Amino acid sequence: MKNKIIVIIMFLSVIYSCDKRNNDTLLAEACGKKLYLSDLSDIFTLNDIDTDSIGAVSTYTSAWIRRQLITKKAEELLNEKQKDLRSEIEDYRSSLLIYRLEHDYILKNMDTLVSQNEIDSIYSENKELFKTQSTLIRATYIKIQTETPETENIKKMCRELNAANMKKIEELCMMYASKYDSFNGKWLEIQELLRLLPANTNQDELAKILNANRFYETKAASYSYFVKIQSLLPKGSVSPLEKETENIRTIILNKRKRELISKLEEEIYNAGISNNDAKIYINNNK
Repeated sequence: MKNKIIVIIMFLSVIYSCDKRNNDTLLAEACGKKLYLSDLSDIFTLNDIDTDSIGAVSTYTSAWIRRQLITKKAEELLNEKQKDLRSEIEDYRSSLLIYRLEHDYILKNMDTLVSQNEIDSIYSENKELFKTQSTLIRATYIKIQTETPETENIKKMCRELNAANMKKIEELCMMYASKYDSFNGKWLEIQELLRLLPANTNQDELAKILNANRFYETKAASYSYFVKIQSLLPKGSVSPLEKETENIRTIILNKRKRELISKLEEEIYNAGISNNDAKIYINNNK
């Protein structure tokens, strides 16, 4: 706390000994340019001066000086053609203006509601596009101390897991398991399950065992791990609709954006030609 107060006092003493411009504080000079404290107002909140803001101002000031010196060196070493940035600046400005126009137009005009019927239609007509990139599973996962009295009972119930014993196994896992998860019945990529198992678990071997037996068990240190598979889709299968719903929603919205932008561009182009804001002198007709 004492050091913090000393640093703040030193910073204040530097500020109030600096040159002023309309009650502003000069922070640095480089290559004929000056950096004032007010120039940083859009970057930092300087009302409450503390060690964090002092460090931030110091870092920014050093970076500003570095930039001025490098820019000056570039001015000295580059030829006039290399330094002529008018075309690039105009292209960049034009791109920014068009982007902002399109962004504003989309915000005002795009319908962001996507119906389930639209999603279902895209999915059913393009199933070949929605292939799994890895094995997908619906699973129940249990991690439990091997020496826990109920471990063998929980293992047996997990192997025979069904709607009838689901509630019982949940109650036992709440009392004895280190971790229990049925993932709310959602589809998982097998890599997500792999992260919950011992580090030496082989993904391909795991997929084969789960596909053949629908049950997997292993041990590591003092823990036992049980995995019961309710459903499994091998890599390259058609991905289930529920797994692809958000992806399809994004596809639909992106399509609407492209259509709106094309509509906007066409309207502006046609209006410009009609109003003689632009003229075409090349005749494509032969």
